[in-house]
Amino acid sequence: MKKIVKRRRTFRINNPLAFGILCAMILILLAGVTYALVAGVISPAIVNYQIANATPTPSPTVAPVTATPSPTIDPALPTPSPTLEPGATPTPTAEPAGALEGHIIGIDPARGYSSQIRGVSTKVYANRLNYAVATLVKEKLEAEGATVVFTLSSVKDDKTSAERVKVLNDGNVEIAVRIECNSVGSSDTRGAMAWVPEKHDKKAECDKLASAVLNAYVSATKLPLRTINDTSIIDKSDETFLNNTNAPVFTLFLGHISNATEDKAINDADFQQTMAQGIVTGILRYLGVNE
Repeated sequence: MKKIVKRRRTFRINNPLAFGILCAMILILLAGVTYALVAGVISPAIVNYQIANATPTPSPTVAPVTATPSPTIDPALPTPSPTLEPGATPTPTAEPAGALEGHIIGIDPARGYSSQIRGVSTKVYANRLNYAVATLVKEKLEAEGATVVFTLSSVKDDKTSAERVKVLNDGNVEIAVRIECNSVGSSDTRGAMAWVPEKHDKKAECDKLASAVLNAYVSATKLPLRTINDTSIIDKSDETFLNNTNAPVFTLFLGHISNATEDKAINDADFQQTMAQGIVTGILRYLGVNE
């Protein structure tokens, strides 16, 4: 009987492709084990080492707060006014009321646009001169707080005396002043003067008003007074404007444009400012208002 002999098996890889795959799998396995070791063991160890040996950041030192003593206020010194914060809106201060606040004053520039009377030297028409000075008076009165009722709407206005009176009476004026320049046949006649109504319900006030304004006017302008029968304030009975105006009223004659010297003077723009201020000063005095 023939003896059966067992053959030893040997692991052989005769296929190169299979051998390559096997080697790749072994390398992947080794790489995975290595990564696991590094991530799970080595990296935490490194982090722990860094934390353990890190230099601690010092905490900031806060300086002790020292209270600033309040300044001692000398009672002899004035208390300082508080200053506004940047951007704060100051409380507006009310403007003081004018000296003539609440007063209603009538101003009438005499003559109309159709008047042909004019200065002997300047050739300026009388109504233009009257209107210019009356306008300055109006502006100065308004600057003092007065309400001014002005009888003419423009220098070309040609209202009658009756129409002017109606404007003043409807406006409930407290006083009325007509502003006029004079022209006579004599070239030597000059000076300021006034007309007042001969009969009026407020005759004494008319006289008082005329005196106050005329005196202030000549004081300001240094113009002479023209006198008739030893007076510069003349009673008139035939003047519609004077007779029918309800309030105390008078006419102020600025000077004579029939006189060459006076015509030039009262047509000077700078001098007209002085003339107007003199009239306003007289009104203030009549009303008992401090200048």
